[in-house]
Amino acid sequence: MVRKEGQNCRNLRFKIHITPEQEKKLDDTLEYCRLIWNHLLSIKVELYDRFGLSVSNSSLENHLKNLDYPIHSSVRLDVFQRLCFAYDKFFDDLKKGRLKNTKPKKGKFVKRKDVPCGNNSSGFIKYGGILPKGHPKFKSKEDFSSFRYKQHGNGWKLEDNKLYLSKITGKSKPIKIDIDRLPDGELKTCTLKKEGKQWFAYLTVELPDNPVPSTPTNAVGIDIGLKSFITTSDDDFVEPPRFLRKAEKRLAKEQQKLAKMEFKSNNYNKQKQKVNRIHRKVASARNHFSHCLSKLLVERYDLIVFEDLKIKNLVKNNRLAKSISDVGWNKLVQHVTYKAAERGKIVDKVDPDNTTQVCSYCGTKKKEKLKLEDRTFHCSNCGLEIDRDLNASANILTKSSYYNPTTHTVGLAGMNGCGDGTSTTGPGISSQVPSMNQQMLNLVKG
Repeated sequence: MVRKEGQNCRNLRFKIHITPEQEKKLDDTLEYCRLIWNHLLSIKVELYDRFGLSVSNSSLENHLKNLDYPIHSSVRLDVFQRLCFAYDKFFDDLKKGRLKNTKPKKGKFVKRKDVPCGNNSSGFIKYGGILPKGHPKFKSKEDFSSFRYKQHGNGWKLEDNKLYLSKITGKSKPIKIDIDRLPDGELKTCTLKKEGKQWFAYLTVELPDNPVPSTPTNAVGIDIGLKSFITTSDDDFVEPPRFLRKAEKRLAKEQQKLAKMEFKSNNYNKQKQKVNRIHRKVASARNHFSHCLSKLLVERYDLIVFEDLKIKNLVKNNRLAKSISDVGWNKLVQHVTYKAAERGKIVDKVDPDNTTQVCSYCGTKKKEKLKLEDRTFHCSNCGLEIDRDLNASANILTKSSYYNPTTHTVGLAGMNGCGDGTSTTGPGISSQVPSMNQQMLNLVKG
């Protein structure tokens, strides 16, 4: 969904329960959408490749009306708009230099095969060209997994826990959908997505404007890492879940079976579904964990400060790339950001430079850089010795422009020069209230 400036929307995912007849219609609609994508893309590629012509979007949209597919007009139009968006992104990436070395090179470009075109799958075009890096690609059945109705009341409708879809469900046979409650707002789009053998509905709801953030009374700085998923300036931590690491043995076993099978055979396709199912379970568990932790943080604090890390640069480290991708730092920041905005709370991102090198008590910067294996920060000036992540989280909080030393306190502020002291959370709190790590375990387990 292309959102207008200032539009406040939420995308909500729900499981749907379909009959065999409805499943066939959903699969057929998905296939029609894929054929439309390939057909429209083939027109653009052929005209440019043979005659050097670029077809306008308006001409392509007029041609779309002549395609005779039994799907709703808004679904058909959405496929066209997705293709236009993909082209706009490709040209924008070229203009801004994001795509380098676009000449064909082995291993970096996908060779285009014969693809279906026209109003039925019997029409094919012959073309042996190579599409450059970043260019919209022709979609196989595995690459195209969703279609969208663009407006509530025009092609789709939700009443109670019943979903009505034009050309798919009749008035007397709606699709059952699992919805406990919807946030107050206006329903916009409905996206049907196939994940493995299951179908899900993604509903977009436009919410009222978020409340104006109030002056925060309690604040926290959060250092995200690999040893501890998060370490807060209140001397609390959450262990990394490592969902992918836990599934690695089973995943490797299933992938080895897949590698020994004949490519595209029936057994190959079945085994590939098993591998994909493991990946989906890992992604779902990681997403659930992030939602639980973000909810806990937003309920507890009014001001939450993160490091503004460049994840794309960090994963270039081959030794740490898998571990960084497994923890899902960016997902947590996204979830905390939108949940805090809905409650009138503040999320801030600060420059991560020197957060681990500066003493949070006296402000002295270490001359030598801490290595990854160095887990304790020692200040040569004031003698402070604390966990490096705890020291970094305090520095992250004090770097925020929203931080006010007169109203906000940091858990390390009571420490003396010898590194001894108490947290501002108060004496005996840890013995009365479960740690954040224990609360997370309780939330994840339900």
